[in-house]
Amino acid sequence: MLKKLKVMFSTHGLVEGDFGYALDESGRPTEEILSKKVITGQDTGGQVYYVKALASSSTNYNVDLVTRRVDPRICPQFGGTQADTIHNQYYEPEIQWHENPVIRSRVLRIPAGGNFNFVPKEEIVPLLPELVDNLYELYKREDVIKDIEVVEGHYRDGMLAADMLCNKIEQETGKRPIMLVTSHSLGHKKYERNLPQYQAGQISQEEWNWHNFEQRIAHEKYAFDKADIIIATSPDEQRRLLAEPYFVDSQKITVIPPGYNDKIFMPLNPQELHKQKYRFRYNDLNGTERIINLADKQVVSSLGRVVRDKGFCELARSVMEIIQDNPSVMYIVSGENGNPITEECRKIFKDHEDQIIFMPSLNQKEMAKVYNISSVFVMSSLNEAFGMVPIEAMGCKTAVVVGRSGFNDFAHCSDIRDENLDLNKAIGIYAPSQEKDRWRQVKALKLLLNNEKLCRQIAENGYNYVRNNLTWEKISEQKDEIVQQVLQKREKQRISVNGNDVKIVPSKREKDI
Repeated sequence: MLKKLKVMFSTHGLVEGDFGYALDESGRPTEEILSKKVITGQDTGGQVYYVKALASSSTNYNVDLVTRRVDPRICPQFGGTQADTIHNQYYEPEIQWHENPVIRSRVLRIPAGGNFNFVPKEEIVPLLPELVDNLYELYKREDVIKDIEVVEGHYRDGMLAADMLCNKIEQETGKRPIMLVTSHSLGHKKYERNLPQYQAGQISQEEWNWHNFEQRIAHEKYAFDKADIIIATSPDEQRRLLAEPYFVDSQKITVIPPGYNDKIFMPLNPQELHKQKYRFRYNDLNGTERIINLADKQVVSSLGRVVRDKGFCELARSVMEIIQDNPSVMYIVSGENGNPITEECRKIFKDHEDQIIFMPSLNQKEMAKVYNISSVFVMSSLNEAFGMVPIEAMGCKTAVVVGRSGFNDFAHCSDIRDENLDLNKAIGIYAPSQEKDRWRQVKALKLLLNNEKLCRQIAENGYNYVRNNLTWEKISEQKDEIVQQVLQKREKQRISVNGNDVKIVPSKREKDI
């Protein structure tokens, strides 16, 4: 049986860089670099990882992951046409294939906007009609429009693009595909988080206008109304969808968290782990390769984008309280030369630099290596929409401490304040890192570092939890099951009479499916 086609939109994602190129008179990119007003790495975080992982994990559908085509010199790590051929293939859709015996997926890089420069998510909405038109023309040439059964939209722009494609298919075929959306980050939540800073003058009027929260929230509300299925990645996101200003139909929402790649994030055997710790090889922030012996060390690690909300500075103060009394502890943390957060952390660790390893941005295999050699992994985010790093660390059988996040809202790590909890049953420890709560983070770290048996038990519990519930294959299957429920519901509402479709009003029970 031939598989149907699922189209996934991540229109601003799958790219990274903090510059663009000047254009010549015909609109083609030149060698002249232009500065960008935004750090576009902010557009390439968890959402990009999420959609790429799901696209390559679907066994029930053929999958197209659609993004906007961008100059590959801006984002070489995401693939794409090489720079020396870009002029010969200007303004054509680009197809990248990924196939194995059971999975067929591809990335479609669709041109829009007249150039290949990066366009941040805050500015991409006006380009979406052109992008969808160009995608539709490609599908017509391939004669696959009739095969499209599901269209997924990710983030505000992806959700709008999904609706546009569904509308075009419905106009031509009379049948609308299932529209599934995931916001990943709600505009109203970001508005609430940024409003105090704006009112205090910490965010300029220009930047505030650029975010255009009113328009973003209106677009989100529209997309939620048009969608058949809404995936919330955490219970907190579900609560926000049900409340003002969204007031989403509760029947549409299902909570399904992000997952992890259990083929990469898995525990090493004891011999390999000892080898990795005995000669831990890494590149420092200057790109210099270094080797250090960590065999007799207790490693605490924390990885992620080096931005304020990740709580690196707060965690640095907590770790400082640990390492100044315990010379056997090493701390591995993400860093960037010149980044004010990294520089602030350096000052905190003054006189203890020999116990700190700052690491640049890592790929998944490098991250798995760090998780494995760690005794404890800490996600210290001050407010994380979900956060996939603790899932990955658990997959490597490492004990985790988490801050405020959708992950903890979903998985319920044990709160370090509760003296009556049996921590032997915990999958991780919840200890927020806000300055007033930091004593809890210190307490959690000391508890795990001073009780090896408990640390191993929590690591084992976390590993079993994610293996049984949160692999990308299991996440993909859950989403596909919901799609099938909606398809079955549509069939129950339709009977064929002399070749004509007649709508039937569903029963209350059917409405509740």
